[in-house]
Amino acid sequence: MHIQILGSAAGGGFPQWNCNCRNCAGVRSGKLRAEPRTQSSIALSANGVDWVLCNASPDIRAQLEAFPPLQPARHVRDTGIKAIVLLDSQIDHVTGLLSLREGCPHPVWCTDMVHQDLS
Repeated sequence: MHIQILGSAAGGGFPQWNCNCRNCAGVRSGKLRAEPRTQSSIALSANGVDWVLCNASPDIRAQLEAFPPLQPARHVRDTGIKAIVLLDSQIDHVTGLLSLREGCPHPVWCTDMVHQDLS
């Protein structure tokens, strides 16, 4: 089983765009030795080629660019993403679906409650 952490920050990422707390200000100024992080999402694969995306954060484009197995490799319109599982209906876990709508249809799996919230 391959597990790739695509993002591990809370909604808004780190540093958060509208936050001036000691940590966010420190990473922006370089006074805090920390890595900026995108919003939470992971990818899972049994074979390292076909991937299931768990949640689709608004940062999905940056996350795809940072992880080559999810980038186009075989066709003009392509991705290693074979399916998406929405673990909940939080806005920072689903808005990346808007970016994934072009060119590569994906099955999206979720609970009935998540489907109801998003409908």
